[in-house]
Amino acid sequence: MFGKKKVSVQKAEDDRLLGKTHELQEKINNSSKLMNSSFDLPQDTQDEMKLDRIKYQYLYLEARRRKAAAKRTTNIIFGEEDTFLRQPSRAEKHW
Repeated sequence: MFGKKKVSVQKAEDDRLLGKTHELQEKINNSSKLMNSSFDLPQDTQDEMKLDRIKYQYLYLEARRRKAAAKRTTNIIFGEEDTFLRQPSRAEKHW
């Protein structure tokens, strides 16, 4: 009753958001390994991989917007050609 901290709704949702982001990241890593090791993948599998990447981008940016703190570190799995996740430089922020 006294002395117990209640977990805030925002903290619980941030944890759920980060958990889902981490699950999608693992799924994308596994499918990338499968794609690299297989000769020819069906079109629906390729479409599912693209959809998972889009979901990951959305969840990652939502976590950044909410300033959710991750318990474990995650890395960005997208290459340099993806400018959607590129952070603006100081000069770009100024203007």
